[in-house]
Amino acid sequence: MMNISIRIVLILCISGVFLFGLELYIKNYQQTNTLRNENNAPCNKLVNNEPEDYIIPDMETLEKLSDQRLMQIYWKYINRLQAFCKNVIRVGSLMDGGKEICIDEQFKPKPPCLVYSFGINNQFDFDRDINRMLGCDVFCFDPSMKKKSFRVAERIWFFNWGLGGDNFVNKNGWEIKTLNVIRKALNHTDRSIDILKIDIEGDEWYSIPQMISSGALDDVKQISMETHYIQLGGQLWGSHPIPEADELYTLRLLYDKGFRIFMRERNLSSMMMWPGFNNSITSVNEISLIKSMK
Repeated sequence: MMNISIRIVLILCISGVFLFGLELYIKNYQQTNTLRNENNAPCNKLVNNEPEDYIIPDMETLEKLSDQRLMQIYWKYINRLQAFCKNVIRVGSLMDGGKEICIDEQFKPKPPCLVYSFGINNQFDFDRDINRMLGCDVFCFDPSMKKKSFRVAERIWFFNWGLGGDNFVNKNGWEIKTLNVIRKALNHTDRSIDILKIDIEGDEWYSIPQMISSGALDDVKQISMETHYIQLGGQLWGSHPIPEADELYTLRLLYDKGFRIFMRERNLSSMMMWPGFNNSITSVNEISLIKSMK
């Protein structure tokens, strides 16, 4: 009787271990198949679930926000990429003055391409490189250099005009023109601008809204620009400073016009602390944008 009882206990124990192992196997099999099915899901499912671009609020909303909140919106927007470019190249100096452009096939400038370069500061590296690399006609502009207009090299020209939101001569004697007036003066109204470089120390905010309202940006394919939001002392940049809300809305206007940021770079010489941020931020930043093909 004792042997029979021991055998029964052993059989029950073995059966219990077998059933427990079988249950674990079934659960593991089901989980593996579930993971396999998820991994085999179409790739576009992941793309479709990506969050949409962060959109800057409308002007009515922006005007009601605090300076701290406006800076938070600027910092968030300026650090988010909105488009993907596989082939990004640096044109000009690796230091200040150089710009990043997209040369994916649908965006790559091809002769007879046209480049407008605003803000030279006696440094023609970008202009010479873009001409040499891509064979574009390059038109350079900077009234602060105190030089008369001249031909820099074959297919590179310099004009002592400044870019602005109106047409006038300022207190320094600089001739300021809007983009649409410049295009008319140079007989370029029937040519697309492949690359528009803007580095004008804060007057981008003053110039861009007029470019949009006049239609001067309608056929521009890429923009590479330096944005100036707040100076270290809390002052606004530019010869025609406009409120922070208007500056942010200018970025919104570019977005609404179809321009998408594919590259951004921080200017470390403009590092500053701002209430509501745990770390230093940069008030001057480089962004490059391509015109959406949609």
